Amino acid sequence: MNKLLLLCLTAIVLWAQEYGLEPVRVTPGLYCFFGALKSPNTKNNGNMVNSCWLDAGSGWIVFDSGPTRLYAKESHETMQRIKRMPLLAVFNSHVHDDHWLGNGFYREKGVPIYGSGAFKNHEKLDDSRMKSAIAPAFFKGTVPVPPDHIVTHSKHMKIGGLELEVIVFNEPAHSQSDLALFVPDKGVLLAGDLVFNDRLPSLRDGSLKGWRKAVKRLRTLHWRTAVGGHGYKTGADALDFIDAYLAKLQQKIEKALEEDIDMTQIATYAAMPEYGHMAMYDLLHGKNVIKAYEELEWESE
Repeated sequence: MNKLLLLCLTAIVLWAQEYGLEPVRVTPGLYCFFGALKSPNTKNNGNMVNSCWLDAGSGWIVFDSGPTRLYAKESHETMQRIKRMPLLAVFNSHVHDDHWLGNGFYREKGVPIYGSGAFKNHEKLDDSRMKSAIAPAFFKGTVPVPPDHIVTHSKHMKIGGLELEVIVFNEPAHSQSDLALFVPDKGVLLAGDLVFNDRLPSLRDGSLKGWRKAVKRLRTLHWRTAVGGHGYKTGADALDFIDAYLAKLQQKIEKALEEDIDMTQIATYAAMPEYGHMAMYDLLHGKNVIKAYEELEWESE
């Protein structure tokens, strides 16, 4: 009886160590896993990011490998049930840990991994908030494996049957270096964290003006479907929120500087309550205000 109970408990523990990932067919040949609109915690265990799979005819292309090895492994197993094909390439949009810590699983399979220029400093990538924020069982086996191909300039690539435009932003935008993937024949844009919707973005190590410039560049592409790093909108309105929020934030800060609002007052002055209903407003908006104020104040001196 004790052995049976032990087996049952073991089975429950093993079952609990699954994300329960469910891919969404966004458009023909494109499947995405959409994460929760929250920070990583022991409930979502890092499943708070969007990662996508492109059908390249002869194999799969993965855009952002996710927050853990377990996430990458489970997403791979799930997609193989949809269509059994080899893996052709993995792209990492930027260095924030929820987007690339699944790389180790793909490195084990010998898949080429491409990433933005900030990955050059891979020796600084060992410290991960994911390790401390999620349940240890979900982080188990996760090793920070940087891309083996650093993409420093935008270029065209053909992988499998797909012609890809790899768009690199080397100046700070959402992060110090961001990468997006555009598939012209499918009208698909995979934008990573250059695009947020349904929740507030984070300016933590990026640039307000640089991010606005990047979004403007993405607007010029002839896409019909755009998937951001966080949020569920993928249609014609996918970029509307991030565009409007960043523009209003800049207007607020510039007006504050004109009126000599100092750092002690800026958080109240630039509260922007029209976004108060959105996920992660309380956690991120105040930080975004301070970051934007520092950037624009420095420029005005």
